[in-house]
Amino acid sequence: MNKGKIKVEKVDEGLYRLDARGLVCPYPQLLVTRTLSNLSPNEKLEVILDNPPSARDIPPTLEGRGYKVSIIRLDGATWKIIIQTQ
Repeated sequence: MNKGKIKVEKVDEGLYRLDARGLVCPYPQLLVTRTLSNLSPNEKLEVILDNPPSARDIPPTLEGRGYKVSIIRLDGATWKIIIQTQ
């Protein structure tokens, strides 16, 4: 697991990226929740991950909390989740 290398990078004004590839549940969801709590309203977080259960479970959980979420399958094993903060 590459837990020591996980970081949130600022991609653009109001846009951040979290690369959670290589992590399995529950780490991606915990990192996303923690990162979102540090963002300001109307900012976006892109999450790159390669764990199918996380790709399946994170979007509906965040939508249930009122976030606007979209998910894109980048390839056979990688997804990008885009989250708009409230």
